[in-house]
Amino acid sequence: MWLRTLVAGIVVLGAAGCTKADRAVMAAPACPDGKSGRPQPARVQSGAVWSGVQRSTAPADAWGGGLVPGWTDVVSVADDGFATAAVRADGTVWTYGVNHKGSLGHGSEARVRLEEPRQVAGITDARSVHNGGSTFFAVRADGSVLAWGSQNILVNAGRRDGYAGVTRPRAVPGADGVHAMAPDALTAFALRSDGRVLGWGVNLTDVLGDTDSTRLTRIDGVRNAVDLASTGGAVVVATADGAVCAWGNNAHGVLGVEPRGGQSGKPVRVRGLRNIVQVAGGHHVAFALDRDGTVWAWGRGVSGTLGDGDTSDHHTARPVKVSGLPPVRRIAAQQFTGYAIDTDGGLWSWGSGVTLGDHTRATGAAPERIPLPGPALDISARHVIVDTAG
Repeated sequence: MWLRTLVAGIVVLGAAGCTKADRAVMAAPACPDGKSGRPQPARVQSGAVWSGVQRSTAPADAWGGGLVPGWTDVVSVADDGFATAAVRADGTVWTYGVNHKGSLGHGSEARVRLEEPRQVAGITDARSVHNGGSTFFAVRADGSVLAWGSQNILVNAGRRDGYAGVTRPRAVPGADGVHAMAPDALTAFALRSDGRVLGWGVNLTDVLGDTDSTRLTRIDGVRNAVDLASTGGAVVVATADGAVCAWGNNAHGVLGVEPRGGQSGKPVRVRGLRNIVQVAGGHHVAFALDRDGTVWAWGRGVSGTLGDGDTSDHHTARPVKVSGLPPVRRIAAQQFTGYAIDTDGGLWSWGSGVTLGDHTRATGAAPERIPLPGPALDISARHVIVDTAG
């Protein structure tokens, strides 16, 4: 009896030391197992890459806008704001732009600029490319991952090897069976083909769970994931039964828990979302796309990022519908900007300043359509894969 009383007293004292937000996060529903499911390989259509940056508005960019030379059969693109990488249909990877600590992958840390794409040596079987800051990851056909760029701790699966960048592609130890990735500047997350999630890097906000290690680990409490995204301080996943789960920092409400605050290494279910097929993450803001083509947003709403008509710096832990969009088939995000590609290939954006081609705005409380030379297939920051054949 005395032991039971002691344990009860410790629990009470521990709870008393928590804030209301901490207790709300601890009481949030765990991520459900739901129905069994795995991420399905997407039917990928290749296209040309259109760079929407004009040299006069972004002098650090390597390309002055328009179609990128030679990129006519691209299936995946990743843009860090200075360097851009693309996977062509033949599995090769090409980069151009400004090199930062090896981000171009050509064997040098020198800050040089490539005006036109050059092939990255040693990769012939890539399926997709992703970036977290100036670190790039190529997912290969066999599910392994190659990486290069500024953060060697991410390239080396959480093992710090000095502070130099990695200038050529290197295998990420332990990353196998990978379907897709969602890296950010300090951490990397990989969605495996079995619906599990791997993570590694700096665990500032419990995004790697209850661990002090930076090493690659499997995230406990999430199964049957079909898509994932990082929001900087938190991670969100869509599960096979259409639910959304999140873990990490709830300061901006990304865990879907009110009051905002606290953090959790245990994935919790975000209330108010169902039939979700894709998620995307900006800077402290998350987006979800449901089967009906509706886009939902929650988290930090600065500059109109939530698409709710409010450009003030506000927050919501309850997902709100992004109004003014036609039916959508794909979403993406960059910092405080949301993107949607409608079922006809039209590209829409809302949130903070966007300069893409002739389309420029400071903020956007409502989605606006961006003119393109063809239907949009996918987007990463300022680069869009477009179908120019039809």
